[in-house]
Amino acid sequence: SAAKLTGKTAGGWSLNLVDAVTAREHADEAFGPIHRRTEVEPPTNYLATRVRRDVGQRAGFGMIATAVNRGLDDSALASQLASDAYVAGIDGHLFLNAKRDWVVTSGLSGSHVSGTPAAILRLQRSSARYCQRPDASHLSLNPSATSMDGWNVQADLNKESGKFRPNVSAWAVSPGYEVNDLGFQTNADRRGTHAALFWRDPDLHRFTRNREL
Repeated sequence: SAAKLTGKTAGGWSLNLVDAVTAREHADEAFGPIHRRTEVEPPTNYLATRVRRDVGQRAGFGMIATAVNRGLDDSALASQLASDAYVAGIDGHLFLNAKRDWVVTSGLSGSHVSGTPAAILRLQRSSARYCQRPDASHLSLNPSATSMDGWNVQADLNKESGKFRPNVSAWAVSPGYEVNDLGFQTNADRRGTHAALFWRDPDLHRFTRNREL
């Protein structure tokens, strides 16, 4: 079953909420003369909510939260999946001039997952972070951990119009950040920055539709 609520208040707040509950699922297994039913999916509740508000013509901010809660009665599934996974974050943008072409955007989010030591160990050893690698002195593998926490932050400066478009970005992801229960993430334990200058001419010419450098 699932429910969805969307709307906008008179004060300018936009709200989006989705909650879905999935049932326990089993599969039939056969090993020669032995037949059995095996649980392959636990009962799970998925929640995602997003709140956003514009402030005048130049700024806006929002918040997001997701939650995944599983009923892990089967020990095999409990060793593979987190029992609870939460993510919460804020983001915003600010246009720096009246033309609304220079804009600063930023976001900050945190995550918390909990489960059996086997499930959390699997996350620590995953390719997103490899906490067991000997060359990472800032990391340590904790086989008895039953939870993991992390954060993600990013800030960008962009010019949104014109032929010359600068872009500057800085970002960082902590080792324990994990959003794959209701999201998509391929790596953690990273940080970086970059600056770039793009030239783009979108007008149609005789021989080309657009040009970029």
